[in-house]
Amino acid sequence: MPGLTESQITGLKTLFAVANDQVVRSIEAALAEDAGRGGAIAAVHGMAAREAAERKLRALVLGPVIPLCRPSSWSAVSFPAKTPALLWAALRESEPERVAAAAAVAEAPPPKDPDEPPSSILDELCHAAAQGLRSEAPAFQAANTLLNGALKDGGALFASYLDLSPIARSAIARLPEWVIRMTDERAAAARLAYKDAVALSDDAGPQLFEILFAQLPEPWQILRVMSAIMDHPGDRYVAASELSRFGEYLLADIDKRLAAFKAFDAGLGAEAGAAAADSLALAAQQIAEFETAMELSRDGPWGARIAQHRQLLAGLAEARLEQIEKAIDQALPLRMVRLGKGLKGLPNLRADPDPAALRRAEGLMAFFDRSRSSAGQSGYGSARAKVGEMLGDRLDHYVEDLLEMLRADDVDSVERIHAYLEVAAVFTGQARDEKAAQIVRRRAAAA
Repeated sequence: MPGLTESQITGLKTLFAVANDQVVRSIEAALAEDAGRGGAIAAVHGMAAREAAERKLRALVLGPVIPLCRPSSWSAVSFPAKTPALLWAALRESEPERVAAAAAVAEAPPPKDPDEPPSSILDELCHAAAQGLRSEAPAFQAANTLLNGALKDGGALFASYLDLSPIARSAIARLPEWVIRMTDERAAAARLAYKDAVALSDDAGPQLFEILFAQLPEPWQILRVMSAIMDHPGDRYVAASELSRFGEYLLADIDKRLAAFKAFDAGLGAEAGAAAADSLALAAQQIAEFETAMELSRDGPWGARIAQHRQLLAGLAEARLEQIEKAIDQALPLRMVRLGKGLKGLPNLRADPDPAALRRAEGLMAFFDRSRSSAGQSGYGSARAKVGEMLGDRLDHYVEDLLEMLRADDVDSVERIHAYLEVAAVFTGQARDEKAAQIVRRRAAAA
């Protein structure tokens, strides 16, 4: 089997240059089994494997600052996505021996002691990158041009983050345990890291927090580190400190998530309802982080806003819960019939289920279902429980009436009854659980 032509190799290099890490790893994995046959497949696999190894080494060296170059919805510090690749190319050109030494570290087995500090060669390369940016060395011209074009003095600013690599690398290694459970010993380590950063420059403390903030999959957990460093401070103190920006990031995100929930259109169906519930749950989680991490004053700069957020969140959720009964009535319509001296609602089967009414009910019910675990801590657990009771009764009666119609001799449309039973089963699953929905489906099949 022939190998690759020069033009194909050039094209693949261009592809790998713009592909993200996941794509490169996927290509490597997909071709691994057939690579042993040789030829073009083996050549492509080899290129993908080398590119993946190169990116792994780059991530090892520049790990503390790479997350600062990823797209983010947070209003935090952000640098162009191409920055790590350009910096790495510059280091390969200007520091080949150190890069080779770093590659040897990457290939070596992990240390037996998990607390053993990483090799100093990694931080030496970050220091070299910082120096290259500041001195505007020829190898770093492309990186400097990119950074300075994106931000005022962007090259020098990024260099200041690279200066923090030794401190940040150690802090990042401890970050998971800091946010899981902050003991006195861990708090002391966090305070020491912050003190070491502040010793570099006045801006280095907040910059260290920017690095840690970008590393966290749940960025609001930065409040736990902040609380440890400041010894569970009051909101007035934090809001006036050099770390106030992180509280503002989170408060702005709570605003955004509450606005997204308020704009939620139930008519878009279940997916929209689930997303709306997730927005509300994340807003509630961030509110809880504030309440745990610091002493909030009722009239403080953040305490007052958090109180307003909590009140608004519960109000928005309860308003949506109040819409569910009407939506269910439209999706599972009733006709009123007189029984004795009273009236009773029975399934109205004059038409097939209305698609628009179904989507709206599905959207609201998806919100109801997805909010199951978060409603209690979010302030609307009681309202949700009341709606749950109403839904249970409403759906149980509707299912029983439909099953009774199936057993009658004068059934007009068996298919229509089964269609409504399936709708009721879906809603039952969202109101209770999937087991309850399957019971409805089994009873429908046996009727």
